Amino acid sequence: MRFAVLGNITNPSITKYVPKWLDWLVSRAEVVVAEDLAQLLALDCSRFKIAPRERVSIGCEMVISLGGDGTILSTAYIVGRAEVPILGVKFGGLGFLVEIGPDELYTALESILAGKYEIQPRMVLEARVREGDKEASLFAMNDLVFDKGGHFRLVRLQTHINNEFLNTYIADGLIVATPTGSTAYSLAAGGPILPPEMKAMVITPICPHSLSARPVVIPDEKIVTVEFINSDIDINLSADGQVIRKIKTGVPVQICKADYHVNLVRLLDSTSNGFYDTLRAKLHWGEDVRK
Repeated sequence: MRFAVLGNITNPSITKYVPKWLDWLVSRAEVVVAEDLAQLLALDCSRFKIAPRERVSIGCEMVISLGGDGTILSTAYIVGRAEVPILGVKFGGLGFLVEIGPDELYTALESILAGKYEIQPRMVLEARVREGDKEASLFAMNDLVFDKGGHFRLVRLQTHINNEFLNTYIADGLIVATPTGSTAYSLAAGGPILPPEMKAMVITPICPHSLSARPVVIPDEKIVTVEFINSDIDINLSADGQVIRKIKTGVPVQICKADYHVNLVRLLDSTSNGFYDTLRAKLHWGEDVRK
């Protein structure tokens, strides 16, 4: 089996765990390490290959992503349409997407090498931006976010679902999220939590001017069109915080389900929590927060 390994090189815990674990892994499988990670750890590169971070997953059967949820998102951006499965190893904070902790690396890889894992496909959103005769696409596993950037005034975002008018949101911005992204920015903005396997997307306004403007859940086969209608400023459109594009007034952005998935690895004999256990633990449900 051929693994790609990349990580959040700003996390000091990686230097503690990874070198010894990599020695163990390269004796059992082919390994390609991201160039920036290899340089950080001053690794002996004679036993494995090195590739630029943006190309490390090419030709590999699985990517090991060392970090937190943000590292998973950047890994998903690198993998793109190739749909190479991603195993997340938690070196970060909240961690809704990561599967295991650093102390479980050895047993996790033994299980994977024995074929004791499954693939969980996660929905991806595509935003199509057309200006004149040019069209560009942005892809997001978590969410697409329209925000007013450094402007002080509220923005107006005219929103349609297919060809049916939904609302003109007067707000600080607007989030269109996948079920995976429903526990991220959308949740902080008051949106609902969706199980990751649900076939839906969430439209959540950010600090709307009207208290009646509520999040809306729609089927994933719908097309959401958002048009910024303020006259004298541009706004930002970000995809998972990885790519940011300026959107001019009057330029419609079409958002739909992409034609590929991000594949996350889950161990069949894992002792890690399921989705609802993770929610309960991370959000401290059932605990007396007064203590």
